[in-house]
Amino acid sequence: MIKKKIAGFTLIEVLLALGILALVMSVSLKIFSSNAINVSKLEQKAMSRFVADNILSTTVYEDELSFERGSDLQGGMEYFWERKVTFIEDGKSVQIDITVSSQQGLELYKLQGYKVLR
Repeated sequence: MIKKKIAGFTLIEVLLALGILALVMSVSLKIFSSNAINVSKLEQKAMSRFVADNILSTTVYEDELSFERGSDLQGGMEYFWERKVTFIEDGKSVQIDITVSSQQGLELYKLQGYKVLR
């Protein structure tokens, strides 16, 4: 009788390989999920800055020098903004403060600008 040697992996080798694969996959998943959260936060901050820049531009170029609140749609999300105007130097210039918040009321971005009046 001739015995044939069967080549293959043992059960322990297969289980060890699966364990290593599971460890690598769990670490990779954690890294990718934390990156996705960071990307989402950065995107939200960038969109809130666009909102603040738009409000400041409107205020400076259209002479809307009053306190106002509103909302703006940017990137498919609604952002709430507040504009405070403070006259300084005997009315010769104006300080404009813009605060942008999320729908949950979390402050995302603050912008400060100045305008010299004629």
